[in-house]
Amino acid sequence: MDQLNTYRIIIKKVLTRYYELDLEQPIAGIEPILAFDEVQDHYFWAQVGWNQAGRTCSTTVYMRIKDGKVWVEEDLTEDGITQDLLEAGIPKHDIVLGFQHPRERTLTDFAVV
Repeated sequence: MDQLNTYRIIIKKVLTRYYELDLEQPIAGIEPILAFDEVQDHYFWAQVGWNQAGRTCSTTVYMRIKDGKVWVEEDLTEDGITQDLLEAGIPKHDIVLGFQHPRERTLTDFAVV
């Protein structure tokens, strides 16, 4: 299996695990959403609905594959989803922390672009 398909499988597996945990802890009026677009390589875990404060529509994790690297564009998980990606076999040099300013990425062990 080529690297791109391997990364797709890993991303889907990791996000599905988080989504399933979210389903186990339901919040009244809020629905977890999991969306995979393998054609454009965009992967989302989000929540939508209504609660006492009003409308909720928020993305907890958004990743995409761009130029052979996994870009973590949004990560609001408690411990950071990158650790899950590393443990699943994606090397640091293929993970870009897209939510960080490009200048700050050089200070990490992850890919700059």
